[in-house]
Amino acid sequence: MKQTVSPCGIIAAAGTEETMQAILQILGDVQTLTRSSGPPLRIVQARTVTEIAQAASSSAAAAPPEILLFGMSRKESAAMDELLMISSTNPQMQIILLVGKEVEAQIGYRCKKYPVYVMTLPLRRRILTEMVRVILNMRMRLIEREEELKRMRKRLNEISVTTRAKCLLIQMRQMTEDQAHYYLEKRAMDDGLTKVEVATEIIREYS
Repeated sequence: MKQTVSPCGIIAAAGTEETMQAILQILGDVQTLTRSSGPPLRIVQARTVTEIAQAASSSAAAAPPEILLFGMSRKESAAMDELLMISSTNPQMQIILLVGKEVEAQIGYRCKKYPVYVMTLPLRRRILTEMVRVILNMRMRLIEREEELKRMRKRLNEISVTTRAKCLLIQMRQMTEDQAHYYLEKRAMDDGLTKVEVATEIIREYS
């Protein structure tokens, strides 16, 4: 059964319609390239830093924004304090800024402590497409590792509970380890329960 992949929230932001359409086209290319293995993209459009802040807060219930792709105009580059505040309050969000060459060094210096990548305009479609794909691949690997950790924690908890129940059976009913193991399995089968459920009942009974 194929695992359901949660949508990846993306904010596409630009001060001009031309840049916005170019960004949306790139995201469309990324979605096509990753259709078989990547997450669906949930895209919210914004025009200003203020709209980005609104999108970052209001979209949290559906798909918390994990990528911001922002073609900044010279006017919007004056709102860097607000943008960095958005980054601080949304630590899961990777930000790609597309800025004019004349402000690249200044903005790059201000963003060096944040998960912000600064690129110069004009927009370089192939490079930007690859950057977004890399971020999505990293996201998928993190999700897979988190799922594996959850499975390991669950398994360790099951082992801990069943081991404790066996120890109680050995102590309170003078069973051997093999007898305690057989008792757990047989009672689980007879009662239509899992071994962990039976072990939990035993722990509750003797605690």
